[in-house]
Parts: sequence; structure tokens; C-alpha cells
Amino acid sequence: MKRTGRLPARSTKTKARAAERAGVRRIVLERDRGCVARRLVPEVRCASPFAHRAPLEVDEIVGRGRGGDPYDPDNCQALCQAHHDWKTTHPARAEELGLSAKRKP
Repeated sequence: MKRTGRLPARSTKTKARAAERAGVRRIVLERDRGCVARRLVPEVRCASPFAHRAPLEVDEIVGRGRGGDPYDPDNCQALCQAHHDWKTTHPARAEELGLSAKRKP
């Protein structure tokens, strides 16, 4: 099968829920007021104080592939890029600290 043209950057479903995702992002950033891992993982230099250079990410505690809902503020947290990278490379420790979960509680 030959592909013609470029694929869309975002799916129609993703575009339809963009406003909802933006609302969740606003809620989470206001609630968390900075990187939630800053005090939990002090050995990683948090990029949160430098938010103008490294904006915070809204990350899911239970990932989408494991049944997590990215549109639920209770399943989301604010992380800087440095702590997000740490969470990815240390999944067992992140789960112990509550930064990650294998499935919904």
C-alpha cells in the first residue's frame, strides 16, 4: 500500500478533545504549583524553578496504555523534564513514591 501525502499531525479525536485537555492542564498546574517530584527525588536537579526555559509537563500517573485517563486531573501531575526523565528510567522507584502506578487503584 502506497502512502500518499502527509499524515495529519493530530487525529480528529485528539483535536476534538484539545480544549478539554487544555482545561485539565490548567487545573493540574494550578493545583500542583510546580514539579511534584521536587521534594520526593531531591537527587535530581529540578527544572521547575526555571519554568520560563523548561515548562512543566502534565504527566499521567497511570499511563494511557494501562487504562489511565489523561482527561482526569486526579490521574495527572506536574513534572519538570528532568523529573519526567527520571520517572521513565526508574519505574520501580517512581511507583514506590506514587509518581507512577501500574493500574487504577
